[in-house]
Amino acid sequence: MKGLRVLLGLTLLTSLSCKSISDKDKIVIAQFGDFYLYAPLYIAIDKGYFEKNNIDVSIVNTGGDELTWSAVLSGQAQFGIADPTFIAIAKERGQEGLVVANIVNGVPFWGVSYSDEIPEIHDPADLKDYTIATFPSPSTAYTLQKDMFLESGLEPKIREGTPGTLLAMLNANQVDIALELEPNVSQATANGAHVIYSMKELYGEFAITGLTTLPKTASDNPDLVKRITCSLQQSMDFIYSNPDSTVLILNKRFTELDTTVSKLALARILEEEIIPKTGVISDSAWVSAIDLRQDVGDLPRGKNYLELIDNSFSEVAISECKE
Repeated sequence: MKGLRVLLGLTLLTSLSCKSISDKDKIVIAQFGDFYLYAPLYIAIDKGYFEKNNIDVSIVNTGGDELTWSAVLSGQAQFGIADPTFIAIAKERGQEGLVVANIVNGVPFWGVSYSDEIPEIHDPADLKDYTIATFPSPSTAYTLQKDMFLESGLEPKIREGTPGTLLAMLNANQVDIALELEPNVSQATANGAHVIYSMKELYGEFAITGLTTLPKTASDNPDLVKRITCSLQQSMDFIYSNPDSTVLILNKRFTELDTTVSKLALARILEEEIIPKTGVISDSAWVSAIDLRQDVGDLPRGKNYLELIDNSFSEVAISECKE
């Protein structure tokens, strides 16, 4: 493995020095939609890391994690940013896929409420009196929230809502708690809500969003994959070293966000290390994600699907591509 890392590193350095600016690789990355949590991708684009690594990136929005993988399978995109367990689901359907980098490491959902009568919750059993708004099934948010209820022997009390509607449901007293992402969590707290629980605290490391591609892409053009993971590593380094500058860059994409809210959102994300410090996916994070899919019946038991993870590119990026 050490020899492979050295070889990949030398290849990467050679490729970066020899490839001319006019010889940029044009690629398409598919994503669910524009999410603040995908900051490593956006910073890599807007800070110029992809460009420095001779890659011209276009983004296409798909509207769903499974649709993102379908875009990769169809050739509409070469890479996808989505729930990586869909690669395991695809394998059960006879479709080959590969996860080559970590993008979001940990369950990035927080339960928020405007009611002062609801205390902070650290034991899922304390959810028994509350109705919770989540994104629709079969989203990861819905699946995890349902799992929290069931693990405590509770009947799930969930109301489903599309992204952008959950806080409105909370304001209308249709639910007691809304399970939200950042920056919506910080927007809610700025308006008087408080955080009831953190899913990262409850679930720990969890491979919830990764960079996926076809095995043929990785085998036919490993240099391209190396330069992409290099760009993402440089982006992650920048985010952790320069959070204030990161906020200013992200706010050019998320123009509706108040700077104060954006700072609070990024601070919460970095404090809980929802954005990873490297692109390497740990075995424990992957197995946690797979276990959940097996618990809800999306995958058969008895397999860990670790062969679908290729950390070699991100491992090289850690040593060779630091910001």
